Amino acid sequence: MRFFTNEVLQDPYPSYAMWRAEKPIWQDEETGAWILSRFEDVRHVLKHSSDFSSKAMGGGESGPLPLLADDAPRHTELRNIVNKAFTQRMLKSIEGDVAHIAESLVADIPSEEAVDVVQALTIPLPVAVISKMMDIPAERAHDFKRWSDALTGTLAGASLAEREVEIGEMYAFFQGLIPERRGQGGSDLVSAVVNASVDGKALSDPDIVGFCMLLLIAGNETTTNLLGNFLNVLADRPNDWQRLRDTPKLIDQGIEETLRFDGPVQFLRRTLTSPCSFHGKTLNPGDVVHVIMGSANRDDAVYDNAQAFDLGREKIQHHTFGFGIHFCIGAPLARLEARAAMQALVKRFDRLSRGDGVNERVASHLLRGFHHLSLRFGC
Repeated sequence: MRFFTNEVLQDPYPSYAMWRAEKPIWQDEETGAWILSRFEDVRHVLKHSSDFSSKAMGGGESGPLPLLADDAPRHTELRNIVNKAFTQRMLKSIEGDVAHIAESLVADIPSEEAVDVVQALTIPLPVAVISKMMDIPAERAHDFKRWSDALTGTLAGASLAEREVEIGEMYAFFQGLIPERRGQGGSDLVSAVVNASVDGKALSDPDIVGFCMLLLIAGNETTTNLLGNFLNVLADRPNDWQRLRDTPKLIDQGIEETLRFDGPVQFLRRTLTSPCSFHGKTLNPGDVVHVIMGSANRDDAVYDNAQAFDLGREKIQHHTFGFGIHFCIGAPLARLEARAAMQALVKRFDRLSRGDGVNERVASHLLRGFHHLSLRFGC
């Protein structure tokens, strides 16, 4: 059996269900990685970070980024830098700006016409927000999205060589910002990283650039895919759209249910540092496991009617943003942006349906979302 197949790429959930029922652990013949798909197994791996190292995230689709591929204690030290930048106070301070950007983009969506909502809303919203937070000129927005897609391996039609060129361009851009922001006392995210220190020592230039690249991804990829997946689900559920219009407070529940039902991040890699056993199979130090959060989120042993999208589902647990010390740094921002977009949409439009344009999923097993999604809004 192989994990990286076109069948899994197009619709992974039937395969996930089969694995949970029949093969709770199996070895991918292509990569040698062990696949874990049940809720309890995924939670165990993510919770015990000392036994399951994040070093495996240093290559492949995720790329070489700090935090993603670091373990404690270095991870904890680096994480503290980012936590200072992504405080609740900071997010509260930009809430009005996010709402304004979302409302402006939604105002430009034509009524009763097919629109590619990815190009009209789900890409430009988070890119505009992260550009503002990093104090980057708005005209670089297209570069930000292209670079982010190249780094995550989702740049449509791009070869590995072409992606490397884009990543090199991104690296050079952030490298060039270091002398500009050092010692200037700016309040933006780039300045926070450039002027940060760990144990009294300034971060190296490669660490600074890596941080900026990570913040760029955390600030746009998650929101783009979360919001696209949410709207894709709602396009076939007109009653749910009306419920959101009638009771906007349900938007937050809808966001969490989307994260569970069709999350923007499907799996993580971990490397064993000590022996362990799953379902009678012994794994050894150095073995790599893929923990499939997208499968754990639909485990019937944990959720009632797990395969259904339920806008009214309460107390939703999910692993889409990870668990433990590697919980996604961009999660609060993604929730804020998705909420602002949905509030603007349900306020302006009373109907949502499928358009007749192109629908194209992101070509990634790691990230699940849309490059193009044709919808029709009505008012």
